[in-house]
Amino acid sequence: MKARRVLLFLAVLAAAACGGSEAPVPITAPTPPPPSPEPSAAPVTAFSCPLPALPDLHNTCPKLTPQLWQVVENAIQKTIQEHPELFDFNEELGGGSWKVLDREKYINTTVENIHAQGVCSRAEIEEIQVKTTNEYNEQYNIWVSSGHVRHGPGSYITTCFPAQF
Repeated sequence: MKARRVLLFLAVLAAAACGGSEAPVPITAPTPPPPSPEPSAAPVTAFSCPLPALPDLHNTCPKLTPQLWQVVENAIQKTIQEHPELFDFNEELGGGSWKVLDREKYINTTVENIHAQGVCSRAEIEEIQVKTTNEYNEQYNIWVSSGHVRHGPGSYITTCFPAQF
């Protein structure tokens, strides 16, 4: 019986706390905050070589040990992975020397991938130039006349002092 009185007391107390017999206060859902604006993509900016351009003075260009071939190799492999439409994977000379279907796009995309590594590069008719300083640039031929990828240290042609671009 004592427990019944305690429960009755608690029920009366709860009713009093809620306002008793007054009209219930309507509950409204909170107003959602306005939607956040969609983040805008950062504008794509073209790579700009931070080194001043140099003229092609037809300098001495000996064949040395290449210093930048790994940068070029990384760019070639990224081009192959991200743009398979540029290659015929059924025709290979061996070692990943796939047939190139669009030479110009292959070379330009590889140059862009060199830029993505923060390294200066420029496409020429038959070669690409790569530099990290104006002391020298290295020349690479990344395309074999049969129309296949040339890569690895064998794509290195020569080093020019000072840089030619």
